[in-house]
Amino acid sequence: MRSDYINDMPKRVHLTLPDPVHDELVRWATARGQAIATVGAIALEIAIKQAREAGEIPPAEVTTVATKKES
Repeated sequence: MRSDYINDMPKRVHLTLPDPVHDELVRWATARGQAIATVGAIALEIAIKQAREAGEIPPAEVTTVATKKES
């Protein structure tokens, strides 16, 4: 799963979590021996993959670059 994003530069976001979600995230991170932010990113990747596979996320638009035709 993580290989989907291997060539992308990481982005930072600020999230506000309800206390129960934060508490579980802390417990999960502690159990894994990883930082809360790392486990939060993993959780978000898992959720996005599931949403994409369920068809909840529209496919990315394909863009093409038009080249100027020489006369």
